[in-house]
Amino acid sequence: YKYRLMRQIRMCKDLKHLIYYRFNTGPVGKGPGCGIWAPGWRVWLFFLRGVVPLLERWLGNLLARQFEGRSSKGIAKTVTKQRVESHYDLELRAAVMHDILDMMPEGVKANKSRTILQHLSEAWRCWKANIPWKVPGMPAPIENMILRYVKSKADWWTNVAHYNRERIRRGATVDKTVTKKNLGRLTRLWLKAEQERQHNYLKDGPYVSAEEAVAIYTTMVHWLESRKFSPIPFPPLSYKHDTKLLILALERLKESYSAASRLNQTQREELGLIEQAYDNPHEALSRIKRHLLTQRAFKEVTIEFMDLYSHLVPVYDVEPLEKITDAYLDQYLWYESDRRHLLPSWVKPADTEPPPLLVYKWCLGVNNLQDIWDTSKGDCVVCVESSFVKMYEKVDLTLLNRLLRLILDHNIADYMTAKNNVNVTFKDMNHTNSYGILRGLQFASFVMQYYGLMLDLLVLGLSRAAEIAGPPNVPNDFLQFRDTATEVRHPIRLYSRYIDRLHILLRLSAEECKDLIQRYLTEHPDPNNENMVGYNNRKCWPRDSRMRLMKHDVNLGRAVFWDIKNRLPRSVTTVDWEESFVSVYSKDNPNLLFNMCGFEVRILPKI
Repeated sequence: YKYRLMRQIRMCKDLKHLIYYRFNTGPVGKGPGCGIWAPGWRVWLFFLRGVVPLLERWLGNLLARQFEGRSSKGIAKTVTKQRVESHYDLELRAAVMHDILDMMPEGVKANKSRTILQHLSEAWRCWKANIPWKVPGMPAPIENMILRYVKSKADWWTNVAHYNRERIRRGATVDKTVTKKNLGRLTRLWLKAEQERQHNYLKDGPYVSAEEAVAIYTTMVHWLESRKFSPIPFPPLSYKHDTKLLILALERLKESYSAASRLNQTQREELGLIEQAYDNPHEALSRIKRHLLTQRAFKEVTIEFMDLYSHLVPVYDVEPLEKITDAYLDQYLWYESDRRHLLPSWVKPADTEPPPLLVYKWCLGVNNLQDIWDTSKGDCVVCVESSFVKMYEKVDLTLLNRLLRLILDHNIADYMTAKNNVNVTFKDMNHTNSYGILRGLQFASFVMQYYGLMLDLLVLGLSRAAEIAGPPNVPNDFLQFRDTATEVRHPIRLYSRYIDRLHILLRLSAEECKDLIQRYLTEHPDPNNENMVGYNNRKCWPRDSRMRLMKHDVNLGRAVFWDIKNRLPRSVTTVDWEESFVSVYSKDNPNLLFNMCGFEVRILPKI
């Protein structure tokens, strides 16, 4: 009603101005004025007459509300989407404040509550950023309460993150802001876990024992010696392919910007540096080589995740200058290692074929093997497909450095391992990466394929690896052998590794099958024939086309898998039964099933 009153006063003033303006004109001048009182009084009378019933009603309602409470209190207020999150939070804070103020003596309360609330939000921010929160001189009971608050809020925060992600993954309708927030939350949770992993490594590591490391190292030394491998030197000052490699590296970096129309600051800077390197390549090359030789401390790398809704992909953002150096190094290493035949033909992806052709070649390779489909003597064919678990995360940088020094100049090896040992940041979280490899570096592909070669040698054994690869001067093509005698000398007939997914084809005689199954069952006895429970099968095929889970074949599949798993030290990588599939072709199982590069394949030989 304040506004009604103000309006009334304004109207009276307007009236006064109007009358004076008409009266005080011409010869009257400022004049004695004229009566404003009578018209003003009339206005006020009418006003009071109109406003009294309003005021009566207001007063009546006020008294009723005072004594009876609001009528709408019975119905709960609907919590809108906007309020859900803050609601919970406010209630939590209120509960904590209530607890704390209850503990305090009367006189202290008033000025302390705000300080405590500040401590609360500070403690929560510290939890999110994974920073230890400790305030010197804070009373223990209050600190415990704040920690309890942070814990309950953290549980709620994490649960909401997982619940929302599940909805996003399912494809339910989810608000765009919710999706964005969820991505941030998952990034934080992943980084918290990652920081803990790094911390545990520094506390309990290294996980690779001395014996394992020595065994791995000697295996690699013997292999490189038998292949007559000459190490890759540091790129010389006047290297004849320098400019070509640099141009390739720059084009590769530039490719990622071909579609982007809007660029941020660092991207603009990177494009500028790329152009500069195009304009004077000699300066760029000498800078790159100087950095490879001397730079061992690097700018921090920011990480963010790209949300593909079913899963997240980490994207590392590296300082542009360093990126150009890395890109050149990547081109140089791939070119030089390819000239020296560092990676044998089983390492995929390769330039010899695109993935669909690789699948076709593998099927042909299987079919072309000697007497492969002959089961008359009880022989079996086993196809194992699996993937190396946590291959990237478990790379020990010291071991990696030693292995790289076998094939590269030591300066480059040091540069490559130091480049992985950088600060990784996201908003207010950061940690130093001291265990595992960053996949976002330009040369990560080379490092991983070489590291994978080491795992291949552990799985295959040196002699069989040498037979599959062929003599160093004329290496074998993919899935081909010198002669039949070499091919049938060992149960492992074919081997292929696509980054971290491996496919192994073995052919075992009845005797070898029996021996292997016996060894397996001695260690893992199976009195109730439960081995077929949990035996993965290719569910995409109709029932009669899947693998038939016969006792002998199931035991053989598990035994072969167990044998391969035993060849890999847990500290480096392992193969996981849940993620793998072992298909057996035998007298009871007429087809061979596997999945390669996203193709589901079933080979049903006509015999």
